Amino acid sequence: MAFQKKIKYFFIRKAAKAVIISIIKTCKLKIIGHEHVETLRKQKKPIIYAHWHRHIFVTIYRFRNTGARPLISLSGDGEIVSQVAVEFGMNPVRGSSSKGGTRAFLKLLNAIKEDHSEVLITADGPKGPLRQIKDGTIRLAQKTGSVIVPICWHASRVKILKKTWDKFKIPMPFSTITYAYGQPLVIPGNAARDNYPQLKETLKESIDALEKKIERNT
Repeated sequence: MAFQKKIKYFFIRKAAKAVIISIIKTCKLKIIGHEHVETLRKQKKPIIYAHWHRHIFVTIYRFRNTGARPLISLSGDGEIVSQVAVEFGMNPVRGSSSKGGTRAFLKLLNAIKEDHSEVLITADGPKGPLRQIKDGTIRLAQKTGSVIVPICWHASRVKILKKTWDKFKIPMPFSTITYAYGQPLVIPGNAARDNYPQLKETLKESIDALEKKIERNT
């Protein structure tokens, strides 16, 4: 990366981190469903967290300083998100279903199997379609024996960027944020590719139901 770009990304990630922290620190943060994760960790089960692209803002804060491995695209926007993730103490893997996917898949495979890393996947990212899960999420869980945990958040006052493809969400200052972990989903090791559409639909319904639940109660 050229020196000028390094300087540019340095200031962008510092500014983004400052904005995210300054907003969330004014908010009340409620966590629900984390007992699912605690149980899986006690059982030493590998975990893949699956969420919609629109939930990145609070998710990147929630997983700060965990060393989690988020899958982030190789696009220009992805570079910015990756830089911010690093700033928050995460360890991104770069690639997507459209570019660098095979290499990214192998990196995530090794991260889970060899390093016992927890992985974050924007299930409909990096460019949609909205709320449409890619095969890679299911395949990675199947190949690694990982349990998929749906995650999402909502705030009592939230700004939705309606012109973005994912309807990106930003919590408003001094709101209440509810961050939720859903029921774990196990992908059978012997599931055929013909079963993937149903498994993806099940995961989609899990994330959507979790989001609707906290939207009603936040």
